[in-house]
Amino acid sequence: MAHFEYSSVIPTAKNSVFEFICNIKNLPLIMPPDYKIELTSPPSSLKKGEEYEIKVSRFGISVVMNMTLEEAAENEMIRERQSQGPFSQWIHTHKVDDHGEGTLMTDIIDFDVSFGILGKLAQDLFINRDLERIFRFRHEKTITLLNKEKKLEA
Repeated sequence: MAHFEYSSVIPTAKNSVFEFICNIKNLPLIMPPDYKIELTSPPSSLKKGEEYEIKVSRFGISVVMNMTLEEAAENEMIRERQSQGPFSQWIHTHKVDDHGEGTLMTDIIDFDVSFGILGKLAQDLFINRDLERIFRFRHEKTITLLNKEKKLEA
């Protein structure tokens, strides 16, 4: 199984960051512009066992990902697992921790690709680099949106 991790400090209180990442409607806002995200069946809440479906499109190709929330700890972490989709396994853990300058937000992805050696080749050539780009964008966009929200409240 492959492992990917990306962390950054978000200059916002931990509970605000956690609330932001728990709102599935924010997902399309924090994805790079070349990805189109459609919430085909958003969850009613983020509780253990909750299921939802998203459609991810890029380069004119769409895939549906069915996700199940495996674990949630208020103001700490959320773990979701793909039950159907493009990966043979995909587990995404979102963590938030107090940090002197705000909140340390960490995304951890454990995944396996399908298609044997061709899938592993795609992972080495494209997937790992794309994950880095996606999560860098997501973290930067999260900072921008939360800072904008803070300014509106002031």
